[in-house]
This record gives sequence, C-alpha cells and structure tokens, in this order.
Amino acid sequence: MLQRLNHFLYQILWAGLILLLPITSLPLLSKAAGGSMVAPASVLPLAILIIVFLPLNLARLRRLPRVVTPLLAFVLLAVLSSALSFFIEFPLFREANRLRNMLSGFLTLGVGLSFFFAALLLTNSEDQLAFFFKWVNIGGGIALLWAGMQSVFWYMTGDYPDWMGRIQSLISSSGNLYIRRTTGLAFEPSWLGHQLVLFYLPCWLAASFRRFSVFRWRLWGISAENILLAGGVVILVLSLARNALLSFSLSVGWLILLTTARLAGWIHQKLTGRGSRLFFGLPASLLKTCIWLVIFGGYAAILLGGVFVLTRLDPRMADLFRVIRNPYTPLEAANYLFFGERVAFWITGLQIFGQYPLLGVGLENAGYFFPEKLPLFGWTVVESHKMYYSSALPNTLSLWIRLLSETGIIGFSLFVSFLYLLWNTARFLSRDAHPLTATLALTAQLTLVALLVEGMSVDTFAFPYFWLIFGWLLTAFVLRTKSISDELSAHG
Repeated sequence: MLQRLNHFLYQILWAGLILLLPITSLPLLSKAAGGSMVAPASVLPLAILIIVFLPLNLARLRRLPRVVTPLLAFVLLAVLSSALSFFIEFPLFREANRLRNMLSGFLTLGVGLSFFFAALLLTNSEDQLAFFFKWVNIGGGIALLWAGMQSVFWYMTGDYPDWMGRIQSLISSSGNLYIRRTTGLAFEPSWLGHQLVLFYLPCWLAASFRRFSVFRWRLWGISAENILLAGGVVILVLSLARNALLSFSLSVGWLILLTTARLAGWIHQKLTGRGSRLFFGLPASLLKTCIWLVIFGGYAAILLGGVFVLTRLDPRMADLFRVIRNPYTPLEAANYLFFGERVAFWITGLQIFGQYPLLGVGLENAGYFFPEKLPLFGWTVVESHKMYYSSALPNTLSLWIRLLSETGIIGFSLFVSFLYLLWNTARFLSRDAHPLTATLALTAQLTLVALLVEGMSVDTFAFPYFWLIFGWLLTAFVLRTKSISDELSAHG
C-alpha cells in the first residue's frame, strides 16, 4: 500500500512539474524571490520531489556518470571565484549589496542544478522516461493552445479581451500581452521562444524524425508529436523571438546536414546506376559536388524565403535588406535592427573578462563594472540609462559571456567541457536500438545545437529546460550501460 502511494505521489509531482514548465515567472514565487523575473512555477513540485524522494534514492549518488565531473568542478570554481572576488576593488553601484547578489547568483545556479539532478537521480526506468515525455506533450500542447488563442484574438480584433489579461496576470509577474507577439504562459515572447527551442521543439522534432511516438494512436498516420511540431513552429514564428528562430534554424540545419549526406548519396546512386548514361564520363567527385550545391541551394532559398516573411511580420526586421545593402558598421547595423543594447552589453562583458581572465569577478558581480566598462556606443541605447535610476545590476544578456566575465576562462572551459561530454554521450546513444533512448539522444543533440545561439540571448541558470533534457539523457545512459553490463554478466 505504501509503495503504491509513493508511486502515485511520484507520478503526480512529476506530471505537475512538467505541466508547469511553460510558466516562467509565477507572481507568488517572484515576490518571494525579491521581485526576480525568473521564477519558474515548476520549482514548487520540484522542491517536494527532492524532499520526499531524494532520501529514498541516495544509493544512486554513487552511480553518477563521469560526465558530471566537469559540472561539479564548475560549481566549485564558481564558489572559489566568488570568494576571491572580495579581494577585488569593486566600483560602487548605488545601494546594490554584493553578498546578496552573489547569493542570488548561487540560488539561480542551484535551481538549475536541482532540476538536473532530480531528472538524473529520481528516474529509475525507461518507463518513467516515457511517462515524462507523455506529459511533455500534454503540457506543451496546453501552452501552444493558450499562445494560439492570444494570436487569434490579436490578428482578428487587434486587441486582447480583458479576461485574457487577467489570466495572464495570474500566471506571469509581468502580466503583459504583447502587441503582435504571442507570449504564451511565459514572462515575455523571447522566453516563450527559449522554452520552445530548448525543450519542446527538440522533443517533437526528434520524435518526428525518428518516427517515434510515446502514444500508440495515430491520425491517418500522423502522430501527436507531428501535430505538436507543426503547431510549435507556428507559435515560434508568431512569438517573433528572433534569437529563438535563429536557434531553431540552426537545429534544423544540423538535422538537414545529417540527412543530406544520405540524400546526396542516394541521388548519386540513382544518377550513375546501372542503365543510366545521363552523366556518363563526368568525374564522380564533380557530380557529387554539383548534387551538394543543388541541395544546399534549395535549403538556402527556403531560409531566405523565411527571412523575407519575417521582415513582413516583425517591424524590427523591416529594414534588414536595406541594412545589408548599405555599408553600415556592425554596431550601426545592430542598432538599426533593434539589438544594439545586447551588442553593447556583450562588449562590456568581454571587457570585464579581459581584465579578469582567469577566474572572473564571481557570480552576479559583472554588473558592478558596467558603468565604467560600457563602450561609448552603449550609452546611446535606452537600456543603459536604466542604471541611473535602478538599483538592480545590469547583466551581460548572454550565458557564454556571463561565464567568461564571472567565472573566467577556467569556469567557461569547465562548463563547455560538460556540454562536450553530453554531446558525445548523445552521439553514442543515438545509435541505440531502443527507440525512446535514440529519440532522447537526438533531442539532447538538438537542444545543444540550439543552446549555442540561445546562449547569446538568455544568461540565467534558473530556466529548467536544458537541465531536464541533460538529466534525462544521462539517466538513459546509466540505464543502457547497466543493461549492457547485465547482459555481459549473464553471458559471462
């Protein structure tokens, strides 16, 4: 009876956690965290999961895969860097408190790590992984439905009904519904794009590519993941989250690259096969080159068409082709395309890194140096002037530059090493015969590819999306390694 109750509670908490993932800034948690914008609602069931079930799974702590070693070393390095930062002379920044800011930085890192280790240590079977992916589909479908309703009201009436605004204020600390851009259940449209390209779309794209579904039913041969993938792409476009669109394009491009070699080989075989004299005498290398050029030309045309459509939907991109035609400097071009403040903040972070290259300035401390390190161009954008009247520290707006400026080249290298080992793990599991494992491996690869670009837009550790994917990937690795070991022992 007790075991059945534990199993029921376990499933309820995990289902609740996954269902709440689209809510990125729950007002209740935001207030408790001192007004933090990043306050994922899924932290609530996560806390109960850890308190109740982690003590029951302590034996799994001995079975942490070696892939986790660079991550643990990164955490220790972050502690060391933050401790040594007290020996650095910091510029004054209004009434900002250094100790409180560093604790806030470790809190966000701790939240991300909690999702990762919960996924890794509290998952014991492939059936549980399948259960999680079912709820990913359900939760993602609900998020897409709400985002779609927002877009329908906006494009049909040019406004949102009052009841929709009231609901949004209950689930988001901003409570904002954006002109022309769908925000879903997230704080803002770019955060909706973030969760789509790092979590939901990789799951659905990998499942569609592998022709795998966690559900048995199909509608005229179409799976739930196929439908959700199509809906997710539409919502991503309607969010007008430019960085997320670029991230997803990179993921799709990498998937295309995987299949192009096979496609080019198949076309080459058909053109030069028995009975075909169309390309008789043409060198094989030249023919293969022509095939690749034609294929990539088609892909480039599709991408260019997508960019053209975006210039018609998003006013920020309306001048894209004019900017390309004119000899603007990169900073001028960024300003015309409405991301000049990001470039200015990236440059500032890199200048901080240049002054403290080994260990950085400690978590959440980069903002103190912004008033003196911000380039002259940075003072021409609106975002910079918030430093005059806000006590909140500015940030680098990029995960990669934050790693460099706050933990130095050593912390950056450790974190990137962790991601590299995850990539190798995903490549190894992508050849697994078990369809769920292979699909999860491809999901992780797509997430890692998207993170390369998305890491230039979001700089917080607290978002749970890639942490969960990585935790589930290593769970699958542990389970498959154990299965292989058991088989070898049985035959030994």
